[in-house]
Amino acid sequence: MRSPERVRNELLVAIVDTLQESATVTQVSSRELWREMLADELGAAVEPFGGDRLRPWLIQIVKVCTAVDDGPACLVRSLEYMEQQSATVAALWPLVDEWEAVDFFDGADLGVLRQVLESLGSAELAAMARRASRSRVQELPDWCRTGWQVFLRLGGENSPKGGLPPSMAFLALAADRLVEEGRMEAAEGLRRFNRGQAQKLGLDGLLAEWQHSDLPQPAPSVVPAYLMIQFEPDRNEAGRFYFTYWRQSDSTGWHPVRGETLHLRRAELPGAVEGLIEESEARWAELRQPVILEFILPWELLNEPVEWWSKDSNHPDPTPLAMDYPVLIRSLERLHRASWHRPWHAKWRQLKERPADSHSHWSRPGEDGSYFFHLERELKEDGHAVCLVLSEPPGDDSGTGRREVLAGLRAGVPAMIWHRSDCSDSGFQGAIGEILQDRGLGSLAESVAKWRNDALALGPGGWDGHVGRHLAILLDDPERKPGPAGPV
Repeated sequence: MRSPERVRNELLVAIVDTLQESATVTQVSSRELWREMLADELGAAVEPFGGDRLRPWLIQIVKVCTAVDDGPACLVRSLEYMEQQSATVAALWPLVDEWEAVDFFDGADLGVLRQVLESLGSAELAAMARRASRSRVQELPDWCRTGWQVFLRLGGENSPKGGLPPSMAFLALAADRLVEEGRMEAAEGLRRFNRGQAQKLGLDGLLAEWQHSDLPQPAPSVVPAYLMIQFEPDRNEAGRFYFTYWRQSDSTGWHPVRGETLHLRRAELPGAVEGLIEESEARWAELRQPVILEFILPWELLNEPVEWWSKDSNHPDPTPLAMDYPVLIRSLERLHRASWHRPWHAKWRQLKERPADSHSHWSRPGEDGSYFFHLERELKEDGHAVCLVLSEPPGDDSGTGRREVLAGLRAGVPAMIWHRSDCSDSGFQGAIGEILQDRGLGSLAESVAKWRNDALALGPGGWDGHVGRHLAILLDDPERKPGPAGPV
């Protein structure tokens, strides 16, 4: 059995070994930028590299991080900003989970559990994690592929009040599974470890209660799950985009799990979304929450009718996304411009807390060349104006629609509505008047969904003539941000 000091030292060395494989860390210019970002994440100074030997400096960096709450995660997040989902980042996250698990178990040698937990079948690991966490962990990150990695991941989860820590509950479930497989000795090893930890932590009663009770199924959550899909233009190669996504299904808090980043041509984006949704539905087969799709779009794609992209496109009758999900769009530019975020938060609070006291602003540009300046000024002065109705759709040029959106983004307006081809259409004007009547901005997304459903009811042969087929809604919640921004 290894001592607690040796367990932590060996884990620290493993983190350093992995960091030495990083191109960011080994190159002078990128290493300094990473160090600065790490200092920002930690909220503490990090000494710059001053010698010719990288390894001792990295050991000191890791020691600084492990002495701070959430420090190891800060270390990997700062590197992830630089490298996205690199092999080094993917290898570091399991080590961070292990550090947090070792910390929770007060330096215990968890390695004695590794071989048995790695032998568990992977088919039901997600379901076991949900049960062990009382449904607080709905989805596992991509690096959790074995029972050992799931156990470590749960080791960093906060224990529910008056409940058994999720990692110990997972061990109890794993032992039950091994008994079903006839592996009595392996099961007893997990139970022996659990009993020892329960005695140390004063949790004997909770462990016994867990092992001898049938846990009731939690009530279905009314908190939606989110699939957030981001397209970021490659500024070095025209017509290509970085496709990134996050899944969020934790009903107790906002903990989006990031997926991989793909580099795709514009024409490939609908197919990639279709594949992602199919894979997400398979992961969420037992999910009892409603699911919302959010597309984080750049200028170039802001008017793309993403809600009418298809599922089951190989079928003679493909399904528009709008049939199965509420679909909202968000602004990539605003997400990345922190200087625009203060008014955004202020107007979102107005919409969220006082919807009946909020109103929309119809953009009606005239001949005055300073119109867009005054539009932004008026939106900023009117703290109750939380929704902007555009006079033209935002194109991929610097025309009226885009300039109206820019004024709204700068002023912090969280909601914008437009017709994807003709905002002067009388049907659109009437629909928006109905949607916005009685100051019903608190249910804006639901009202737009109703019009889309009316269009869907006409079927593919008739929906193009219905205004619901052309309604676009940008609804941007600053409290629901995804993880790290796109490629640096």
